[in-house]
Amino acid sequence: MKITASQTDLTALLATIGPAVSNGTSHPILNCVRLAATKGKLTASAFNLDLGITSSCAALVDTDGEVCLPYRMLAAIVARIDDDQTVTIAADGTLTSVSGSYGMPPQAAEDFPDLPMVKGKAASLALGSAVKAVLGAASTDAAKGLLNGVNAAAGHLSATDGHRMMRVAVDLPSGLDVTLPAATAKLLADQTASITTDKAHAVITLEDGTIIHSRIMDGTYPNVAQLIPSEFKQIFTANRIRLQRALERVAIVAEAHNDVVKLAAANGELLITAEADGRNGRELIAIEGDAEGSWAFNVHYLLDGIKAFRSAQAVMICANTATTPVVLKCDSMDATYLVMPVQIKG
Repeated sequence: MKITASQTDLTALLATIGPAVSNGTSHPILNCVRLAATKGKLTASAFNLDLGITSSCAALVDTDGEVCLPYRMLAAIVARIDDDQTVTIAADGTLTSVSGSYGMPPQAAEDFPDLPMVKGKAASLALGSAVKAVLGAASTDAAKGLLNGVNAAAGHLSATDGHRMMRVAVDLPSGLDVTLPAATAKLLADQTASITTDKAHAVITLEDGTIIHSRIMDGTYPNVAQLIPSEFKQIFTANRIRLQRALERVAIVAEAHNDVVKLAAANGELLITAEADGRNGRELIAIEGDAEGSWAFNVHYLLDGIKAFRSAQAVMICANTATTPVVLKCDSMDATYLVMPVQIKG
């Protein structure tokens, strides 16, 4: 194999497959990118056993063939070459540009594992901004299993970590019910794609031809819809930007101790406070509604929900008692963000 391609195209190609490169040492070949050259095209593949990505760019192919090269070294060198230059890569691991040359240890392409394939009819998938809205609610604790994923089923995209939940209405293919790892879901933000699934894997093809191979998380995702209270005693609306900025300022105090902020609604105003080690913060903003009550929250959980409604002018907060789920909604987005209050003494 020997190809020549523009630095710009190579940089974009390597960045596209980067999320699927392994960080482990148990399978060194998975730390590599598989490069395949044929018919004026360079195809790059990465696979970490959970997620695989294949993408292509235009290239001048001198010799057809395949090779595996260490991804991080290759990507780092290419990224630092001037963007008006071309780069030549050969099967022996040699990389050359106008200004220099580098050598990398090649590995045989046949040692790279095959990416999982799925047979069946592809269905259209367009998740829009819903992915970004729900990702913040997915768990990052590996011990929580399915909660590390994003569920697509019954016309909704959902994620929860057990402390908060985000559920957004989306147009899904009929019968689709899958939980994808959050790392896979992230790649689908604002993308139009086609998806084919079986019981264990999903193959997703983006409009630009990039192919994503992902495992489907095993198990039945929790019925998060049943967590949402059917009615609320306290409902009020606040300007989203003013509420977000007030919380961000008070968070500076809360972060010094336990990240907890207190909210108290009364007389058309919302009082936001935090205390920690002799420090304190206080913000007062106007609200609409006759709500009266007080609640305490992890400020970051609350902010994540408010930021998820980024297109909204106002956010509606629906609550009952200080120990039951609180729900955030807005008029411009068919979505529900649920967050559990923090129980505090006093």
